[in-house]
Amino acid sequence: MHSRNRQGPAFHCSAGIIALVLVLGLVAVPDVWAGKPHLREGVIFGVTFGASQGQVTLVPGGETTTLRSDWEMGVTPQFRLGYAVVKNHLLVTVANQQWLYEQGVLAEDKLRINTQNWTLALVWCPFNPNKASGGIHVQAGIGYANSRLTLVEPIEEDEHGNTFEEVFKKDEFGTAYTVGVGYEFRLVKSLAAGLAASYIYQPIDGTIFEDSSFVPINLTLNWYW
Repeated sequence: MHSRNRQGPAFHCSAGIIALVLVLGLVAVPDVWAGKPHLREGVIFGVTFGASQGQVTLVPGGETTTLRSDWEMGVTPQFRLGYAVVKNHLLVTVANQQWLYEQGVLAEDKLRINTQNWTLALVWCPFNPNKASGGIHVQAGIGYANSRLTLVEPIEEDEHGNTFEEVFKKDEFGTAYTVGVGYEFRLVKSLAAGLAASYIYQPIDGTIFEDSSFVPINLTLNWYW
């Protein structure tokens, strides 16, 4: 039995169009909006948080059974640490990003999916840091992926206030690929805030997970030293 979601290509196309419009629009922003220069040198530490549409493909019966979920909304935290190898224009970063999703299934039982990655990425800031367009950045990376399936079921509330207990947990591993685009503006000299969108694809090829992908839209906060 095969269950395949047909929304995937259309969703990816829409996300790509939105990202392209964002970039083209910001290129045309008047320089008077530039504010403080977009200086990027030395060490960078960043945190992000937002919402993400995610999808997983499961193979619970091996190659004879493939189940692909609908695109589901979850939360996506991220942190990253990097260094400017080309002042103001090129950063090398190591980042961790997750997609967390929980669904009630089989009456009150719950299924939880946590898929995350550690990636090494290049972040390119192609425009003049003294202009408004200097806040635009694009990135691409590759790394290590981990997908976890957890099943919990209801119990009577225990002394710690827990109303569910874990009955099954399985971790599987693979590769992560990521691309993204974003814009940031300076709050003060060393602190910038912004908005970023990305696409992450994680082939797993395990006994439960075949792959996973998610499309985060995140608010960002970056410190530069």
